[in-house]
Amino acid sequence: VFMGMGEPLANEARVWGAVEKFRTDFGMSARRITISTVGIAPAIDRMTDRDTAVNLAVSLHAATDELRDTLVPLNKRHPISSLVDSCMQWTTRTGRRLSFEWALIADVNDTDEQIDALAEVARPLGAHVNLIPLNPTPGYLVLGTPPQRVVQVVRRLRAAGISATVRHTRGVEIDAACGQLRAGVVSSGGDTAVSLSPRPI
Repeated sequence: VFMGMGEPLANEARVWGAVEKFRTDFGMSARRITISTVGIAPAIDRMTDRDTAVNLAVSLHAATDELRDTLVPLNKRHPISSLVDSCMQWTTRTGRRLSFEWALIADVNDTDEQIDALAEVARPLGAHVNLIPLNPTPGYLVLGTPPQRVVQVVRRLRAAGISATVRHTRGVEIDAACGQLRAGVVSSGGDTAVSLSPRPI
């Protein structure tokens, strides 16, 4: 899985070089390889033109341009309509099932309005929705969707005919889960702790 290491489709040559190594040197089927992207539509188009039909996961996180512009600034360059067009071409050409990644943020993208909009985006694509409750991170102002609401979201999506599952992450207790990678550093002037986020690769 090419995910959580920076944007794979901003590093296409090396990612595809690695994919080919996995396939030729290790005999791995393309069906066992997933590339995740925040939604660079032209790169998805180039992916579609390749003969290697790996899996595609799109970090969507919002189903309206107004909210996605805030959560995923790249959306201003590649809005949802453009992204959906590229995803439709990919699913049609490859015959593979698309996945949407959706980090559930309390009172932001877990509302009925956003979930219904997500269903409208996912349905024509036959997409699977992978729900990811936001992991708690000290100093980060937004909170993950509480468990009872996560259940309601899953039920609402399934009632709308959308395949949906919840990802249960590991490492939360040691701040090593998705979105938590950080370092606590003691400053030279005393014992004040500061947090450093890793630079994207």
